[in-house]
Amino acid sequence: MLQCQADAPPGLLEPWARERGIALDVRRVDGGDPLPAPYRYDLAFALGSDASLIEQRPPWADPLVDWLRDAEAAAVPVLGICFGAQALALAHGGRVTRLARPEIGLVDVDSADADRIPGGPWIAWHEDVVALPPLAYELARNEFGPQAFCVGHAVAVQFHPEATAEILSRWADADEGRSLAAIGVERAALEQRARQIESQVSAAAFHLFDRFAGATVPLANAR
Repeated sequence: MLQCQADAPPGLLEPWARERGIALDVRRVDGGDPLPAPYRYDLAFALGSDASLIEQRPPWADPLVDWLRDAEAAAVPVLGICFGAQALALAHGGRVTRLARPEIGLVDVDSADADRIPGGPWIAWHEDVVALPPLAYELARNEFGPQAFCVGHAVAVQFHPEATAEILSRWADADEGRSLAAIGVERAALEQRARQIESQVSAAAFHLFDRFAGATVPLANAR
């Protein structure tokens, strides 16, 4: 589990892994934790960050992209989420560009494979978007661009299936309402809606994680 920011934790991945009997090894990439060779793992997850891969990258970003390339060479499946999805795009020859306006809130996606990537709603909070790698297959998109793709042994989602209403609230606290105000989203209404649909989002997230991991590890309690 490659965690890239303190307030972007594994979230729903923790109860999902616990129910499935999967041991998580969480590494704080931004904190300088050493990254073991990818072949030591059955699968990996690259999580979110408010850092950008366009310019002024943090010093840990390029080593993360290199690790993701090594994971592909070792045939280790990786699920990239938001920033992790963008890092996967770079690792496989894609690009990252800036959106005209941030995508923040609860979003739906048009899925080419709704069994692998349910249509939502999902929590989203990002300012950058990927241009797909040459050999990638787009799994979902919306008006903001690609929302999910697969390439090699990796799957990437731009939205946040791991995020809970509490995590969304932390992001809003850290942002001090600036981004929400800029796009005309009312924070209280967004957080209330996120709490109302939390069980729905959790079920969809567990389903997405199951479909990603199902071909890799045995699932003791698959839904």
